Amino acid sequence: MTREVGNKNNRDAVLAGIILLLVGTAIIVKQTIEDFPAWVVSWPMILVVIGIFVGMKNAFRGPGWIILIGLGCIFLADKIVPGVNLRRFALPAVIISIGLFLIFTKSSQRSRLYKDLGGDSDGDDSDHTSYSRNASANDENEILDSVSIFGSTKKVIFSKSFKGGEVVNIFGGAEINCSQADLKGVAKLEIVQVFGGTKIFVPASWTVKSNAASVFGGFEDKRTHHAGPPDPEKVLIIDGTSIFGGIEIKSF
Repeated sequence: MTREVGNKNNRDAVLAGIILLLVGTAIIVKQTIEDFPAWVVSWPMILVVIGIFVGMKNAFRGPGWIILIGLGCIFLADKIVPGVNLRRFALPAVIISIGLFLIFTKSSQRSRLYKDLGGDSDGDDSDHTSYSRNASANDENEILDSVSIFGSTKKVIFSKSFKGGEVVNIFGGAEINCSQADLKGVAKLEIVQVFGGTKIFVPASWTVKSNAASVFGGFEDKRTHHAGPPDPEKVLIIDGTSIFGGIEIKSF
């Protein structure tokens, strides 16, 4: 797993380097060619480039890259085509994109999660609690599924074999308390948030690694390791996309 994470980080660094190379080249060309289009090096184009980077980093999963590219294209249209004013459609476009993302991805993600746990993806999930999806009554396996839209969510995880899951925040936030949970090996938590934030409480002994792409946001581990160095056998990997939001890791 360590090798896979290292390879992924190397690929991300190469992608970022290529994008910076292209941006730098475009700036040089703009300075040397008088009639070079100004929109090529503008803030809407930067949104498009960041969206492409985020999409490539996450195999074009999640809504983040779509929203960034869509917004960039809307504002670019005003610069490229005279007399066109699409800015008033920016907010509705974002809302529609988020809605389509939630409609077409949640059912497939739920089916995949149940399949991973050995459950029936076509069954009724009404017996599961509001804050977790359990594969069995004795809570041997647990997958987190949290969605917050224009609101906030607080969830407490008690599983002693936490597997990870997904957190989606759209103009909202989530607080995930894993201080009483445990994991065996590696768990992966995918976070997708736009104008939102996630706070995760984990034991100080866990090793936390972040592969999440942040745009106008960040990742911060605020734990104090009083019990010594983190346990390499208990690894929580944070993946996904954070746009105008932050991810905080804390411990009690």
